[in-house]
Amino acid sequence: MNRLPRAALLIVAGMAAFRIAVASHIPLTEDESYYWAWSRHLALGYVDHPPMVAWLIAFTAMFGSSELAIRLPFIACEAFAAVALGYTAIVLTGNARAGGAAAVIFALIPQTRMIIGEALPDGAYLLFWSLALLFAARASTRLRTTDMILLGITLGGALLSRAFGFSLLAGVLIFSLLPAQRRMWKQGFWIAPVIAMLLYAPFVYWNATHGWANFSFTIYREAYEHFSAAHLLILSTLRFALEAAAFLVATYLLTIRRRYDLLACTALPLPLLLIVLSFFEGVESYWLLGPFASLCVALGIAYVNFPLLWKRLAAAAWIVPAAYAMVVVTLLSLPQPVQASLLRASNNKPESLFYSAVYAYAPLARDIRGLLKHTHAIVMTDKFEIASELLYQGAIESTVISGIGRRQWAMWEGGSSPARYLVVLNEPPGRDPAAMRSVAKECSSVSNGPTLRYAFAGPPVTMFYTKWCER
Repeated sequence: MNRLPRAALLIVAGMAAFRIAVASHIPLTEDESYYWAWSRHLALGYVDHPPMVAWLIAFTAMFGSSELAIRLPFIACEAFAAVALGYTAIVLTGNARAGGAAAVIFALIPQTRMIIGEALPDGAYLLFWSLALLFAARASTRLRTTDMILLGITLGGALLSRAFGFSLLAGVLIFSLLPAQRRMWKQGFWIAPVIAMLLYAPFVYWNATHGWANFSFTIYREAYEHFSAAHLLILSTLRFALEAAAFLVATYLLTIRRRYDLLACTALPLPLLLIVLSFFEGVESYWLLGPFASLCVALGIAYVNFPLLWKRLAAAAWIVPAAYAMVVVTLLSLPQPVQASLLRASNNKPESLFYSAVYAYAPLARDIRGLLKHTHAIVMTDKFEIASELLYQGAIESTVISGIGRRQWAMWEGGSSPARYLVVLNEPPGRDPAAMRSVAKECSSVSNGPTLRYAFAGPPVTMFYTKWCER
């Protein structure tokens, strides 16, 4: 097999080095701290997602619980995924330059979450998706049992990373049933789905013994509404619709017309399903990341056949937003005094580029510890984001009384019922009647606590509202 060009490998390695450099200087997001909390309670499954994200975080726990230690496995996942996509392009075309282009396109995806290398389910999901593409391409050309086994393992890994992994499994099965690929079954292709299901079986067992918690959450995570085109006006869904339209056009031109059946079969099922779903509820554009990995291979193959002028235009169209995202991430990683100086120098105009609520959780944890110092109370909140950040930043135990995460948090609680709680909310109590109703169910009396305000390098300000709750 041809090797990836050295320049492409250097770019992939350079992006990994950049992520390592910034990862330890940007606080964990609320989702990352939530998955870190999972890693402290290793299990075969969790309510919100399959278990792979927690397993990866636990894998590097020996290096501590710093932001870099938590994110390191996911930075590695993104780098290896880029390499796997590059080699997939080489298997499909025999062209090393196409592989290099595919690897670089993936490595430079202009999304800040991926630029940072955040500890999210997407990291492992994209790695296993990319490896499954590679082994499926090899299995269809070499017809070796080893490739079938490796394909099954990577499909199982994708299923254990995100529920969207089923769209990858469906795509690979559709590909194997095409007339040109049916010979794969005679050479043992059935091994792949069998291994994938065997690897997934423990997660099914966990669901069966936990009230089908994840399956029910995945199917009913949002309140499905009636069919209506008005759902497309939701901002996140509108953004998805625009990106999905461009995605489908590119997939048709680069995979279907050019007869790259594996890429078409794996790229299309999920966006088509999400388009239907978008008429019933809000969807997110980043849900297209898995199928986009397949499209990256097609883009890399197409790129090497562009005329020189088109190559330069295409490279600029991709590199400029990637560079912008890297600049934003670099600014986010700067120390607070440096960010404050830059904001003052620009009259606070780009403050939205700098500020994120995650900067508030470290001082919040410090102040909450002070409030709890002379009492046996524990924190009560309606947000898993607050509970997980307080646990990560200050080892402060919490109980989550409502919202997403409540069911998962309840699985970890020891059943203790203290006489007093400190309620911590990030919305004024008057604006969050549902939370206050939940508080009222737990408390015989409620009194006001302090309102806590935090800023980082200048405005805006994040506020938290507290109340004392007596059982």
